[in-house]
Amino acid sequence: MTHTCFATIVLIIAAYFLGAPGAAAAAEGKCTSIQAQCALEIGGTCDPKTGRWRYGFVYGRSYGGSNIGGAFDACISRKLAGHK
Repeated sequence: MTHTCFATIVLIIAAYFLGAPGAAAAAEGKCTSIQAQCALEIGGTCDPKTGRWRYGFVYGRSYGGSNIGGAFDACISRKLAGHK
């Protein structure tokens, strides 16, 4: 297997796990807070039953997404600016 083929497979798998579940969780359940919406937007997770949201590494486990470049902070600021 070539390096390019392996990288393509990794990208496809990452796109599935970061895109599909997050979109479904945002549409239903208790994931309605601004923080939960932003966690999902940057690739994190939210439990629709509890509303508990996470992104990045928490207690050594990866939940997807990161705040690299301030993505989460920028999302929070943007959404709060829209609520004025």
